[in-house]
Amino acid sequence: MFRMKRKLTKLNLMGDKVRIGLVGVGKMGRGLIHQMSRIDGMRPSLIVDEVPEKAYEALITAGVDRQDIIRTNSLTEAKLAIEKDKFIVSEDYELGYKLEKIEAMVDATGNPPFGAKMAYDSLNNGKHVIMLNVECDAVVGPILNMIAKKNDVVYTGSAGDEPGAIVELADFAISLGFELLAVGKGKNNPMNKYITEDDVREEALKKGLYPKILTSFIDGTNTMIELNSVANALGFVPDIMGCHGVTTNPKEIANVFKLKSQGGVLNKYGIVDFAFGMAPGVFAIVTSEAEEVKELMKYLKMGDGPNYSLYRPYHLTSLETPITIYDAIVEKEPTIVPLQGQVADVVTVAKRDLKKGEKLEGMGSKQVYGTLVTHEEQKSGNYLPIALIGKKTELLVDVKKDEIIRYDMVKLDEDSLIVKLREEQDRLGL
Repeated sequence: MFRMKRKLTKLNLMGDKVRIGLVGVGKMGRGLIHQMSRIDGMRPSLIVDEVPEKAYEALITAGVDRQDIIRTNSLTEAKLAIEKDKFIVSEDYELGYKLEKIEAMVDATGNPPFGAKMAYDSLNNGKHVIMLNVECDAVVGPILNMIAKKNDVVYTGSAGDEPGAIVELADFAISLGFELLAVGKGKNNPMNKYITEDDVREEALKKGLYPKILTSFIDGTNTMIELNSVANALGFVPDIMGCHGVTTNPKEIANVFKLKSQGGVLNKYGIVDFAFGMAPGVFAIVTSEAEEVKELMKYLKMGDGPNYSLYRPYHLTSLETPITIYDAIVEKEPTIVPLQGQVADVVTVAKRDLKKGEKLEGMGSKQVYGTLVTHEEQKSGNYLPIALIGKKTELLVDVKKDEIIRYDMVKLDEDSLIVKLREEQDRLGL
C-alpha cells in the first residue's frame, strides 16, 4: 500500500529524485508538469519545446521560481544546471539522453516522425521512454520495444491515456480469472469522418487544442490510433474495419458486445472497439464458465450474464503519467507495451478526391482520416499506415474520396527514421 509514495519519499529524504526529460508542452505536457510539482521525489528536470516560452510559463505557474530555470541548448551548461538541481528549458531533446541524471524521456508531442527519432535515440542511450505519443507507438511500437529490451530499459505507454487505462482494466480482469472477450473506450466527440480543421478551429481554440488535434478526435483517427495500441498490447483485433462504434451505456454494453448468435453485434471475440455513451470511460467485456461466479456476479448486480462489463468511468490523461514514470524507472515495469507485435494498423483513407502531385498531410488534416484494420488486411492490401505520412509525402496518382491509400500510390520520405523503422519492423515480422 502506498508503495510509490513511500519509495519516492525515501528518495527525497536521501537527497535524490527521479528525474525525467519531457518533450512537448501542450495540454498534456503542462498537466504533467503541474502534477509532478506536487510529488516529492519526482522532478521534470528538462523541458523541451520548440517554443521555450511555453516551458517557462508551465514551470512558473507550477510554482517554480524563475531564477531556478536555466534556458540552454549547451550540454555543458545543462550538466552544471542539473548538478545544482535547476530546471532546464531547451529546444534540443538530445540533452535528455546526454544528461546522465535524466533517467527517462517522456514524449508528449503527438508527432509520429519526431517520436520515433526521440525514442530511438533515447532507448539506444540507456534511457527509459514513456510514450504519450500514441500515434508513434501504434505504428512502430513493436520495434521500439525490441530496441528497449536490447538496451535493458523500459519502453511504455502511459497510465491515464486511454490505451493504458484499457490495458490496466484488462489486466485486472485476467488477474481475477475472468475470460476477456472485448475491450474498448468511450468516444467523447461525435463522428464525422470528413470534418476539417477549418470546421473546428473556434471550438479547438476555446478548448486549448490545436485545430488538427480536435479534427483527429472528431474524424475518428485518434480513436483508431488508441485502439491500435491496445490491439498490439493484447493481441486483439477490430471485429470489422473501423470497428462497430455502437451507441449504448454502461448497463447495456455487455448485452451489445455479444456474438450475433447470442443477440449481439460481434462476429467473434478477442476484439477492440469503441462506443458512444461510454465516454470518458473505458470498458472490458468478460465472462466466466463457473456457475458460482455467475451467481455471485448476479448477486453483485453486475447483470445476468453470460457477459459482464467492467467499466472505469474516467481516465486522467497525463495527470496519471507519474505512475508510469515511477513504474518504469523504479520498478522497471511498463504500463502498456506492444507485446503481441503489430496485430492491427490504422490505414489512410481519403476525405475528398485527391490529385496526383498533392503533398499529403496526415492525422487531423483536410485530406485523409484513419481507420483500423487487422495487420493481415493492411499487408494484403498494401495499405499505407497513416502515421507514416510526413512533410515530404506526395501522391503519385489521383485518389477518390473514401478510397484507401496504398503504399504504391505515394512517395514517402525514405530518409525518415519512422519509415525506416517500419520497414525493418515488417521485415522482422514483429
